[in-house]
Amino acid sequence: MDDQRTQTAKSPSMRKGALATVWFTLFLDLVAFGIIIPVLPYYAEAFGATPKVVTLLATAFSLAQFVCAPLLGGISDRYGRRPVMLISIAGSCVAMLTLAWANTLWVVFLARILGGMSNANVSTAHAYVADCVAPSERAKYMGIMGSAIGLGFVFGPVVGGLLSDPSHPGLPFLAGAGLAALNWLMAFVLLPESRTAEDRANATERPPRPRLLKALTGSLWGTQVGWLVVLYFGFFFVFAAMESTFALYCEAEFGWGSRETGYLFALIGVVILVTQGVLVGRFVRWFGEKGTLLLGLVVLAVGLATMALARPPHVVVVALGACAIAMGNGLASPSMSSLLSQNTSADAQGWAQGLSQSAAAFARILAPIAAGVLFEVVGPGVPMGAGAVLIVVAILPLAATKLVRPQRASTDEAAGESQDL
Repeated sequence: MDDQRTQTAKSPSMRKGALATVWFTLFLDLVAFGIIIPVLPYYAEAFGATPKVVTLLATAFSLAQFVCAPLLGGISDRYGRRPVMLISIAGSCVAMLTLAWANTLWVVFLARILGGMSNANVSTAHAYVADCVAPSERAKYMGIMGSAIGLGFVFGPVVGGLLSDPSHPGLPFLAGAGLAALNWLMAFVLLPESRTAEDRANATERPPRPRLLKALTGSLWGTQVGWLVVLYFGFFFVFAAMESTFALYCEAEFGWGSRETGYLFALIGVVILVTQGVLVGRFVRWFGEKGTLLLGLVVLAVGLATMALARPPHVVVVALGACAIAMGNGLASPSMSSLLSQNTSADAQGWAQGLSQSAAAFARILAPIAAGVLFEVVGPGVPMGAGAVLIVVAILPLAATKLVRPQRASTDEAAGESQDL
């Protein structure tokens, strides 16, 4: 039965068109998401939001994602990836329209909560890749999917900055809604289902609720999956602290507005694109997933420290720091996703990716609050400096943790590990 499922999920006819469609779906989704990154902080400030309130917008988004990501992942295991992708894209479109038509700050918060509830595309796309490719190829294809995120960040923030106009403040969000609508149509027409009826029946027989309860009561901790979930939390805590104060940092230190910040995000997107689309596969072949993950964390720490210490007029130093942050993210993120998928049974890929996104979302709930306080009370560069220290602290126990490559283990061992999920 497993062999039949594997041949179906990895058939050439599916891989040729389906993975390309998933890539373009992620690309359009991230362009739409990237449009609002350089605009939203200033948009919220127009409604009277302080820097701490601006960071709470990220917290609201992440809280909704924390609750919904594993639920939507479990639904994709039981009912298929395609309906979850379509629902999440439609929800993103509605969230963008709500932002564009907001007239008070609470409506902005409502839009971000809806956006967080709908943000299942990345985890579902990772589960889709796991359905279609062999374990040994997952890091490579996770990186290719990550390149869609990088390319989306190239175009999205630039478009957002160019569309930023005080006389039409909702215009970037209307553009994002239009892209989301186009994204939905493309997925509706071109995206096939990656899970067979047999796959979905197996997942229905073993629903994700007990596994989620086991995760919450701690039975995963000490396992490879448990360590990876903890790592997801730490990684995204640091990244979210940087991300939520990045535009405010550029404004405070350099006097930049949304357009200049958008250009810097575009540079970050180019580096992510090259790293995940070209470099990560080679690094995994040379160093393995764990080695690549450690290297990415080291580069990320260097980038954060560089940004924290940069002062005007050293704009070049800021650009180098941003490139290091992007490269570190580009190496670490696909490696974590690949290790997680390899340690998860075929019937729980959506749930496991959803759990990792839930851990990341929980980090994004806490990090913007801490970063906002550090930004206002201590200094604009302190959230990034503190993030660099936390990454260094995390590298030491990670280096001693045995995250073996599961494809080298025996079938019985892999099956035994999968039972933890």
